[in-house]
Amino acid sequence: MDSISEIVAIENIGKLVSGDINQPILDADTILIKDGKIAEVGWKGEVDVEAAKTRIDAMGLVVTPGFIDPHTHMVIGDWTPIQKAIGWMEGALLAGVTTMISQGENNIGGLPMDPAGNKALAILAAKTYKKYRPGGALKVHGGALMLVEGLTEQDFKEMAEAGVWLIAEIGGCGLYKPKDVVPMVKWARKYGFKVSAHLGPVSIPLSAPLMADEIIEINPDLAVHVNGGSTSVPFAEVKKLVDNADFHLEAVFNGNPRAAVEMVDYMRKKDALDRLVIGSDTPTGNGMIPVAILRMVVQIASLNRLPAAEVIAAATGNTADTFGLNVGKIEVGREADIIILDRPAGSQGRDALEAIEIGDIPGTTLIMVDGQIVALRGRDTRQTAGCVKINGVERKITTMEDYLWGPWKFAIDRLI
Repeated sequence: MDSISEIVAIENIGKLVSGDINQPILDADTILIKDGKIAEVGWKGEVDVEAAKTRIDAMGLVVTPGFIDPHTHMVIGDWTPIQKAIGWMEGALLAGVTTMISQGENNIGGLPMDPAGNKALAILAAKTYKKYRPGGALKVHGGALMLVEGLTEQDFKEMAEAGVWLIAEIGGCGLYKPKDVVPMVKWARKYGFKVSAHLGPVSIPLSAPLMADEIIEINPDLAVHVNGGSTSVPFAEVKKLVDNADFHLEAVFNGNPRAAVEMVDYMRKKDALDRLVIGSDTPTGNGMIPVAILRMVVQIASLNRLPAAEVIAAATGNTADTFGLNVGKIEVGREADIIILDRPAGSQGRDALEAIEIGDIPGTTLIMVDGQIVALRGRDTRQTAGCVKINGVERKITTMEDYLWGPWKFAIDRLI
């Protein structure tokens, strides 16, 4: 990774997407970053950037918060045994996902179904991902506890003290009936856990069918794959969640695309888009899709005819609000996880947002985590029309070899 100063400036921003669905685009063109956090946001001349040793000229491109993927099923480390592949998490980072959240490490071989085994797995995953960042930068919140018979309040207290704070999607594996899980959810909330529940029919072995009334009784922070995981429920079930609950609702790339369109249209009709969250539900079942979040943003913005900046908020700030994370918004005090996007070469859209709205997948021109540059173009994103300048020097792909084979990260000085 490039070594950069503690003070960084991003200047000459074309459109600054906030991640806040109530104010999707900010009236500003400059961001100042100190010690990995956003220190100032404003206009050129108002923000003092002279102390910044790293000055990034966005060249009029679109700047957004880094994407958050709230629905992944990792194991331990950056590999997936089902697909027999290494580096899928790094691939997501290189497509603009700067934070990833576990919905259960249930891909692991010999998955334990007893309290001691589940506690041990959750603690192990939480502790390892707290220290390990795939691709050198991706923030991973692992260690999502599966609820199983025999867990006690003391178990939740001990896990919270060990750094576990997530309940894996209820219904994905383990206990799922409200009479069994509601007491555990109360214990979990007492110790600061965030809770998810799975809407829909059986998806994998050990999963269970959960419908809207049961999820409302459980009252999670997030109902996952509301558009199907990947088989969708009758639309009446989706309407119940929108109308009769106030928790967040997730639409996933690895779901039913038609159900996603209907879900988002209804949420817009009910003025509930501030509850919409975008996830991938990877890699279980449908495999590794590094660009899943970006493609879901494009799908919703183009097919539901929504402003791209609002949909990006569903992939950033809405998710951060759901899980209480200090990322996902361009806001003073937030961690400086930022991406710069541009329209793909040849797009009819005049910038990344217009490209998204007409269904073109944009590309990345810079990915930043905690104020440090991680990459320019990701492995699975498109060639862009423009580029950025870093300290006055254009940084762009110039050869077929670099486009196809890299480098994308850790060797930015090779790119001219």
